[in-house]
Amino acid sequence: MTEYILSIVGVVLLSSLISLIAPGGKMGHFLKGATKLVTLFVMLAPLGRFVAGEEQMFSVADLKTDQAYMAYCADELAIRDETNIVLWLSKTYGVTGEANVERNPDTTFSYQKIAVTITDFGIYAQDEHIHISEQIEDALETRYGCETEVM
Repeated sequence: MTEYILSIVGVVLLSSLISLIAPGGKMGHFLKGATKLVTLFVMLAPLGRFVAGEEQMFSVADLKTDQAYMAYCADELAIRDETNIVLWLSKTYGVTGEANVERNPDTTFSYQKIAVTITDFGIYAQDEHIHISEQIEDALETRYGCETEVM
């Protein structure tokens, strides 16, 4: 495959060079036409091999994911989610807290677990903060679709 691409690049570069230095008369037109024809033959060479039944020269690459980069991206997304959850807690329930989000470092970046620690419940009656914790946990499980723990 590399040879094929290099041959196309070489012929195109040679063709452009000839187009620049070729004279303007009949000889220049002939040279430009000949280089276009050579470029066409080089580009169609694999088609001739395919019709003849020969082995194709294209190979399938073995793609591997960069696990370190995937982990970095999962961490960055988790940090963004933690910030969004803390803001959401403040706006929706009027509580202050910290969030810890764990995401899978794969191509989906799906959520593993969300842990929320509430540091200040704000102004609630004596036992109402227990119900708020349950509501927050249910809302986060519904919103993110993973195991959620509110402390």
